[in-house]
Amino acid sequence: MKLVVLGLSLSSSWGNGHATTFRALLRAFAARGHEILFLERDVPWYRDNRDLKDVDYCRLEFYGSLNELDDWRSEIEQADAVIVGSYVPDGVEVGRFVQRHARGVTGFYDIDTPVTLAKLERGDFEYLSPEIIPGYDVYLSFTGGPTLGRIERQYGSPAARSLYCSVDPHAYPALDVEKTWDLTYLGTYSDDRQPTLEALLIQPARRLPHLKFAVAGPQYPSSIHWPDNVERIDHLPPADHPAFYAASRFALNVTRADMIAAGWSPSVRLFEAADCAVPVISDTWDGIESILRPDKEILLSRSTQDEVGLITGPDRSALGRAARARVLAEHTADHRAGELENHLKEAAIRKTDGRTQPREKRVKPTSEKIALVTGGAGFIGSHLCDRLLAEGARVVCLDSFLTGRSENLRHLQGESRFDLIEADVIDGLPARLNGGAPRFTHIYHLACAASPPHYQADPEHTMLTNVVGTNNMLRLAERCAARLLLTSTSEVYGDPEVHPQHEEYRGWVNPIGPRACYDEGKRAAETLAFDYLRARRCDTRVARIFNTYGPRMREDDGRVVSNVICQALAGEDITVYGDGSQTRSFCFVDDMLDGLMRLMDSDSAVGIPVNLGNPNELTVSELVGLVLRMTGSCSMVVERPLPIDDPRRRKPDIGRAIELLGWQPKVDLETGLDSTIAWFAGTSADDQPRWRGIVNRTMREPLIAAAE
Repeated sequence: MKLVVLGLSLSSSWGNGHATTFRALLRAFAARGHEILFLERDVPWYRDNRDLKDVDYCRLEFYGSLNELDDWRSEIEQADAVIVGSYVPDGVEVGRFVQRHARGVTGFYDIDTPVTLAKLERGDFEYLSPEIIPGYDVYLSFTGGPTLGRIERQYGSPAARSLYCSVDPHAYPALDVEKTWDLTYLGTYSDDRQPTLEALLIQPARRLPHLKFAVAGPQYPSSIHWPDNVERIDHLPPADHPAFYAASRFALNVTRADMIAAGWSPSVRLFEAADCAVPVISDTWDGIESILRPDKEILLSRSTQDEVGLITGPDRSALGRAARARVLAEHTADHRAGELENHLKEAAIRKTDGRTQPREKRVKPTSEKIALVTGGAGFIGSHLCDRLLAEGARVVCLDSFLTGRSENLRHLQGESRFDLIEADVIDGLPARLNGGAPRFTHIYHLACAASPPHYQADPEHTMLTNVVGTNNMLRLAERCAARLLLTSTSEVYGDPEVHPQHEEYRGWVNPIGPRACYDEGKRAAETLAFDYLRARRCDTRVARIFNTYGPRMREDDGRVVSNVICQALAGEDITVYGDGSQTRSFCFVDDMLDGLMRLMDSDSAVGIPVNLGNPNELTVSELVGLVLRMTGSCSMVVERPLPIDDPRRRKPDIGRAIELLGWQPKVDLETGLDSTIAWFAGTSADDQPRWRGIVNRTMREPLIAAAE
C-alpha cells in the first residue's frame, strides 16, 4: 500500500521520542513491501538538530506552513492510508485537511494518549479536538487497556486500537562494554516525571555517593541540584543509545503521571533498554506485567528504599537477557509493522464496503438479566452458572449430560432463580424454549465435549453440536434479541506455526485428522457466529479459550492437569505423551470466568475473536514436576507415543483481551493447582478420598494427556 504519514518529526530525535518510534516502525513497514511518504513540518528546533543521515525506506519531505501542505494534496488523495501523528503543529487543521482530501483510510497515531485525553478534558485542543476524532477511520494508540474503550465510547472513534512503541533490534544491540554507571536514565525533562526521577535516581545517588549515576536528555532546568555523582548528558543521539545502556548496570524507566494513571503505556525507552540486555528498573503501573514479567524480565520500584535495595543487590544480568529475549519475541518494530498493516486493512474494509462491517445488534435494556448457559453442567459452565447467580441474574442451564455432571449443580437445587433443562442442542430446542419464554437477554453457548477422549468418542455428534447446535442457539438469540457468546477454542489454531498465537493467525489444522471433528467444528461455529453478526441477525461475541483447569474437572477427561494430579495422588505412574517438551499455558477457571463475562459485556469486541488464556507457558514435564512436588508423590513418569495432531506449542497472545476488556489472568499456577489438587483429593460422604476410587477405575487404561 501507499502510506502518507504526517508526524511530529522523523529527521530529529532532539527532545522527542516520536522520531525514533517512526524510524523503527516505518523501516519495518517498508520492508513489508509498502511505499511511504513522511511529511514533516519544518521548524527551527528540529532543523537545527537533525540526526538522521540516510533515509532509504521512505521519502522524507518538509512543509513550512498549512498553505504549503496543499502542495501535497495529490499525494494525500492517492494514498491508500494517511496517518496524522500527535503533537503535529496545527494538528487539528492538518487533521481536517486530511479528512477532507484523503480517499483512503485515515488514522490518528497518538504517541501521547493519556496526555492527549487530559488535554481534551481541559479544553486544550493543541493538536486534536473532539469533533475530528470520529472522522479518523482508526485511532492508533501508544496506550492499550481500558483507555481504548473510552476513546470509542466518549469520543466516537470508529475503532481505537493499540499500537505500542517498539524497538529496532538492529539499532539497539546488546554490547559487551565496561560498566561506567550503576544506574542511568535517558529521557527528556518533564515536570510530571521529575518527582519519580527524584525518588528513584537523585535520592539514591545522595545515599550512595560511592556509586555512579547518569541522566541523559535535554530541557532539564538549571534549578535542579544534581549530586556530584550524577553525570549530566544534555543530548544523546540515538546512535549512542546502545553504548550508553550497555555501560549501565541498571537502566531506569520513568513514566509520565497521566500514563501511570491510564496504565498499559510502555515507553520506547523501556523497550530500547531491555533490547540492549540491561536490567531495567521501572516505576509501577497497571498492565506492565503484560509487557515484561516482574522479577523475571523487569524490576519494579516504588520508593527510594526499593531503589537502593535493587541497585546494591545481586547481579541481575540474567534478568536483562531474559528481557531482551521477550522484546525480540514480541516488541520489535517488525511486530508493530504487522499490527499496523492489519489495523489499516481492517479499517479499509469498514470504509470501502459498509456491508462487510461487523455491527452489533444491540440488546434492548431490561430490568433483569436472564441468561441461558448451554453446557452449564460442565466444568466451566457450572462455575459460570454460579457466577451469574451471584450477580443477581436468572439462569437457565441447558445440558445433555453426555459430559456434564449433575453433581456440579447439586448445590443449586432449590435456588428460585435457577432452572435446569436436560436437552441436546442438536435435537432442536425444547418446547419450553421454542415458545420464547423466558426471553433471554444473554446466551452463553458452551455446549460441546472439550477433551479429546470425549469428543473423539462420537465425532459425528461433536461436529453436529458445533454446527447444528450453534445454529440453533444463534436462531434463539435472534428471536430473543439476546447477545450470544460462543466459546470457541485454541484448537482452531491446530498445531500452530506462529507462536504465541494471535487472533489474526488462521491456524494449521488437519481437516481429516482424528481431532478435526472438534477443531473444524469450532471453526465452523465461529463462521456461523460472524455470519449472523454481519447480517445483523444477532449480536455475538467469540472467545477462543486456551487450556483451563480447576475444581470440577472430570477425572477421566484425559486433560493433562487432571491426569497428572489423579495419577500423582494415587501413586500411579504418570503417563506423559511424547517426551514432555510440548508446551501449554494453563488458566485457572476463576480467571477464565472473569474474561468470559467481560467479553459478553464488551461493546468493543465486535466482529473479532478474542483469545482468553494465561500466557505463562511451561512444558508438560515442568507441570509434572510441579505437581509431584506439591503432592509429595513418588510416582514415576512413563512416556507414551504422542497422539496424532497433538499441538507441540500452545501459548495465547492476549493483547486484544488486555486492550479491549482490561482483562488478564491473576491467579498464579501454584495457587490454582493447590486449589485443584485439594478438590481432587477431597473426601466423599463415606470419608474415602475422592481420587482413590477414580484412579483405581481410570488407570486400567492410559489416559491421553491432551491439553485442550
